[in-house]
Parts: sequence; C-alpha cells; structure tokens
Amino acid sequence: MSTTATSPSDWHVLAAEDLRALAWLHAGERSPEVLAALHASGFPDTLTLVAAEAPAAQAMSAALSALAEQRRARQDDMALPASSVDELAADYAAIYLTHALRASPHESVWRDDDHLMLQGPTFAVRAFYRRHGVQVPDWRARADDHISHELDFVALLLERGNEREAARFLKTHLLAWLHDFARRVAQRAATPFYAALAALTLAACEGCQQRLPTVAVLPQPVVEGPRPGGCGG
Repeated sequence: MSTTATSPSDWHVLAAEDLRALAWLHAGERSPEVLAALHASGFPDTLTLVAAEAPAAQAMSAALSALAEQRRARQDDMALPASSVDELAADYAAIYLTHALRASPHESVWRDDDHLMLQGPTFAVRAFYRRHGVQVPDWRARADDHISHELDFVALLLERGNEREAARFLKTHLLAWLHDFARRVAQRAATPFYAALAALTLAACEGCQQRLPTVAVLPQPVVEGPRPGGCGG
C-alpha cells in the first residue's frame, strides 16, 4: 500500500481547516455566545467542502442565526430564555456524555457487533493513526475513534498532502458510520444546532471524499482489545 504524499495545495489547507472547525465543535460544549460569534465570522458560508446553498449549510446558518438573535436580545437586557440554553446543554450531554440519545460519537459503538465502546474498530483506528505517527492525547478521556479525533486525523493527512490515505480513512472508517450517526442525531436532537452539526459534518466529509482519489478497500485485520462495559448505539 502506497502512502506517497504530494505537496499540499490551497485546497488541502482549506479543506483541513473545515474539518478542524467541525472537530472543534464536536470536541466540547460551546456556549450560545461562542456559537453566535462563530456565525458572525461567516461560518458556515466560509466552508470549502460544503456549498453555502447546500441544505446542511442552510440548516446550520438558520440555527446559528437563531442563537445570535437570542444573544442580541440578552444584550438588550432581555433575558435569554433558559430553555434555549438548557436544551443546548442537554443535547450536548445526551450525544457526547451520557449517550441518552443513543447516538454515540464513537465509531466502535456503531460498528462493533455488541455496540460497545473500545472494541475492535477503536483499535483499528488507533493502528491507522500509528502508521502516520499519531497518538491521541488521552484515550481514556476521549477514545481514538471519537468523531473529533477522526476529523482531525483526516485534516492532518490533507495538510500533509496525503490524499490517498485521507480517502482510505474516510472510506474505511469515518464515512462507514457517520451516515448512521447523522441520521440518529437528526431524528432525536432537541435543538436545531446539533441536528445541523451532524448533517454538516456528513456533508463536509462527503464533499471531501468526492475531491479525493478513489481507493480500494483492503481487507481489514481483526484487532481485538479489552471488552469493558460500553453504551449501546
């Protein structure tokens, strides 16, 4: 398997910036004020991988616009409705912390037969990272196959100009479960923001894949790991 890289182009850099921005949104709870500021900066219209008129971008723009309007109301000494802040925090927790929506941000939960975390898919992702000299900072806090890590890894490969490996990782890992994740979040999220984030992430990854070379999917070795308790998908 060749992993030959070329010099990164402007497109590689811009696409990587898109994926890192999305990874950042998945990696932690962001306040309505931060999200409103993000929208003021031009997001998501500034994305390279998703056209501004695409449904996912339109949905995100509408969600951020609503949050920005709520922020302006608070600046005018009008109380931000507690339900808006509470629902945003509750959705974040339900997706990324408690898994109450059964929409886990971890690949293993979607692809392991028992729908558990830290199973074979996690260790296959870890092995892929290691081939490129990458190690997540604390897998106990956020496993290797968390959506934010996977997005950051594709971004890194693009920054290195390694299109074939970026395409291979998208095909064999991220896009192998992201459709199911996005669909589940869209069905169950209480807030437009998190539903839009899932859809926008899927659209960006699909847009990235379309620009990358077609790669063959090689047989994946079975990678076994410990079987601690996990959460169902």
